Amino acid sequence: MKTIVFGATGGTGAAVIRLLRAEGDDVTAFVRNPARLTDQANVALVTGDVMNPADVAAAMPGHDRVVISLGNSQNPFALLLGAKRTTPRDVCETGTINIIAAMQAAGVRRVVCVTAFGIGATRTKSPLMFKIFYSLVLREHMADKERQEAALRASGLDWTLVQPVGLTDQPATGTYTASPTGALGKQTMGRADVARYIVTALADPATIGQSIALSG
Repeated sequence: MKTIVFGATGGTGAAVIRLLRAEGDDVTAFVRNPARLTDQANVALVTGDVMNPADVAAAMPGHDRVVISLGNSQNPFALLLGAKRTTPRDVCETGTINIIAAMQAAGVRRVVCVTAFGIGATRTKSPLMFKIFYSLVLREHMADKERQEAALRASGLDWTLVQPVGLTDQPATGTYTASPTGALGKQTMGRADVARYIVTALADPATIGQSIALSG
């Protein structure tokens, strides 16, 4: 299998790449800045901007599966205080729309996308403190993720939405809750465990068309 990962320099995307390589997959990392991908061994690099449809379309042919782990890495508090924006406010929505179009043109169907717990089907299941934090601090980020999910649901592709809770860099535990009904375990989860679920879901047709809430 040949898998292309968008958002490859983030913690979750990088963890997915490590696991796919360990399982013998051919992996392509789509990145804006190759220098930010710290471990480039046995990875095909494509430099491009996910906001540019032509860059995404050129990278897609020849792949069997897609992982989308886009996000806004800017400090949300800094943005609230007027910091200069370095990531487009619609990076998840527009980037995903470009990926969908490229997949459709290249005949690629399977995609697993990381969104967030607290949107879509899990919106009503978030703890009160999550809802307050999202409303006051992450309103823009969560709205972008909502639109991203809507685009995938309407795409006609074989999609799976992965909705993790608060992410940490703790080592993989191999123990987590993956729920299609939004059931919640712990309120944090390591990126390494999220990556393990993504790699598992890619090969599991039973997850197609599902939103999976992930928690520790």
